[in-house]
Amino acid sequence: MRVLHILPSVALLTSAILSLVQAWDAITESLTNHDNFIIADGYGPERWGCSFRDTEVHESSAGTRITIGKDSDLKPYSCGELIHVEEDLGYGVYSIEMISSNVVGQVTSFFLIANEDTEIDVEITGYNTEIAWMNIWHEQKQNPISINLPFDSSNDWHTYSFEWRKNFVAWSVDGNVVLNRSDIATTPPDEANYRLAINSWTQVNREVNIHWAGHFTYPEYGIPSAQFRNMRYTP
Repeated sequence: MRVLHILPSVALLTSAILSLVQAWDAITESLTNHDNFIIADGYGPERWGCSFRDTEVHESSAGTRITIGKDSDLKPYSCGELIHVEEDLGYGVYSIEMISSNVVGQVTSFFLIANEDTEIDVEITGYNTEIAWMNIWHEQKQNPISINLPFDSSNDWHTYSFEWRKNFVAWSVDGNVVLNRSDIATTPPDEANYRLAINSWTQVNREVNIHWAGHFTYPEYGIPSAQFRNMRYTP
């Protein structure tokens, strides 16, 4: 009789462990294709100057390029976002290689997000491409800190990463830790659905974040863009 009671318990425990392992599978994406991504289309935050259109997300052998265009029927401009299909991500190291835009008012972003719970960001604005903003959104509040970069982020590929643990988040640039925060809480992964994403968008409201991103004006020549490759998650 004891065996009959134990076996279902073991089965349930095994199922729970397998479920956890499955949810925390590693991610390795070259970003040369978008097979494992959702391409945002037809919406965007109210405070932004653009809405997402799938026409602004481009794949190539060099990775993904996200452009700013004029293809929106909701906002002055159109922009792009990719969301990885893997859900329920957890603690570990997240990284990507990026070349930021150098157009004032355009933002280049790599982030982990659980809507209305926690967001962990790496953001670079065209207002100053020698600064990276490391941010944790939690309980409807932003907690950004700027990090001086020893290079112009719009000139070449560089690796940006963050290690997320229960008690801290540590950001690195090109393998060197630049910020470690244990003063801001994050929602545990078993309490929220975390997903990984990249985007590039525009700031046009002069009253909102103007000294952070700058006011976007479409350049006379060229297409504003940000580049991404080699997205990784190691649980």
